[in-house]
Amino acid sequence: MKTDSIFYRMFLDFPDSFFELIAQPDVIVSNYRFTSQEV
Repeated sequence: MKTDSIFYRMFLDFPDSFFELIAQPDVIVSNYRFTSQEV
């Protein structure tokens, strides 16, 4: 399966952008770790 490399890179480099999109508080960002598991 092909991955969407633009979003992968964006959320890897700027994880807080995801939480801004879904209107969640900044506190959650500190507990978040973006990973991509290959199956």
